[in-house]
Order: sequence, then structure tokens, then C-alpha cells
Amino acid sequence: MNVVMMFYMKFTRCLLLLLASALPAAAHDLWLEREAGAYVLQQGHRTGAHAGAERVPYAADFVQKARCADAQGRTKSLAVAPAYPVKLAGDCAALFVAASSGYWTKTAWETKNAPKTGIAGVLKSWRSEDSVKRLSRWSAALAQPLTPGLELTPVDDPFRLGVDDKITVRVTLGGRPRAGVPVAYDGATRGATGEDGTVVLKIRHGGLQMIAASLETPLDDGKADTLIQATTLNFELPAK
Repeated sequence: MNVVMMFYMKFTRCLLLLLASALPAAAHDLWLEREAGAYVLQQGHRTGAHAGAERVPYAADFVQKARCADAQGRTKSLAVAPAYPVKLAGDCAALFVAASSGYWTKTAWETKNAPKTGIAGVLKSWRSEDSVKRLSRWSAALAQPLTPGLELTPVDDPFRLGVDDKITVRVTLGGRPRAGVPVAYDGATRGATGEDGTVVLKIRHGGLQMIAASLETPLDDGKADTLIQATTLNFELPAK
């Protein structure tokens, strides 16, 4: 490997780390657990990236919608009752849940769960949108995104993988591949998507997999400066 190539690789890695640290990532992890034939949405600090309680309550109106997909990729909406924790029943090959904690405004004194309108000394404001998708089984149809939102999708069957194997995932927005999006495994940024929206990650353990991506874009609604979208992909592998 020549010196120019080594410098380029080091520069790219540093740029990715800076980009990931600049993104105001979601304060909590989001994941779906199986419980007595249902799925339970949990929020908390499940990965090493976030210190604090493993489970943190969310508002009863946090979940906006849920879609259940069968093995052919056909989706249907699931009823979501305002509650904590939200429990969703359905025989889903893939389950996608979209949620939002609304507007946030940071000043020199505090961070408020409110739009910036009428607040003095605003340093930064944003609208937070979160989503999580859990795969329970695989089919070729599930290699396509289920929604127009920010979404993570494996390119191939993830259930055939084991520890130290590589997985390729694609980030989409509006159903199209999105380049330059930082992607994390267990809370640690491992790379950014290429022009085709994909990134390759290494499976580091069995059990529940937590792969996440986040994107910050300008927002011009008068209530916040930016829109922060975060999405997580869950699937479970045999524990070692």
C-alpha cells in the first residue's frame, strides 16, 4: 500500500468520525423485543454508546405508526394504542415502527422539548423522528425498503450469518439509496454509505443486532433549524 493510499484511508476514517460526532444522534437506543407472541417497543441505553438506565419510558403518543410486512413484502398497518410500552401483535416477517418525540430547543441554560418559537437565546433547535425495523424471517422481497422514510435494509439474508461474518446494509430515504450516511453497530460508527447507499459491517456477537443510521437535514418550518432522523435495524442471531 503506497503512502498516498494510506493517507487517504486515514483521512476518510477521521472524516467519518467527525461527521458522526457532529450529528446530534438520538439520545436513546430504540429496539423491538419479542414477548408472548407480540413485539414490545423499548427505549433506553442498550448499547455501550449511551450511558444510563437500560430502559427509559417514552410518552404515550411517541409512536406514530406501525407496519407489518409478510414474506412477500406486502404491508399492512397495525393499530397503535397510546401507551408505554407499546405492544404490537401480528405475524410479521418484518415490523417497522415510526415514532417522534417532537421539537427540541437548546439554549445556554436548558434543552426543552418544544419548538424554538418564542424562546430566547436559542443555540440549536431540531425535530426528532425515530424508527426501528425488526426482521423475524427472511425473503428476497425484504431486501427492498418497506416505507418512504429513512430505513436500513439488509441486501441479503442476515439470518445465515454468524460472528465475524460481514453484512451489507443499504440506507434509503424516499425509497432511494442515500450516500454519505454514517452507520453504527452497537452504537459505534463503523462507516458511511457509498453511492449505492450500502455499507459493509462485521457481526461482532450473537443475540439481538443493533444497526443504526442517522441523518440531519435543514428544516424550514419556523419551529426548528433541522430535522434529525434516526433509524435502527434489529434482527436476532443465535447467542454464542
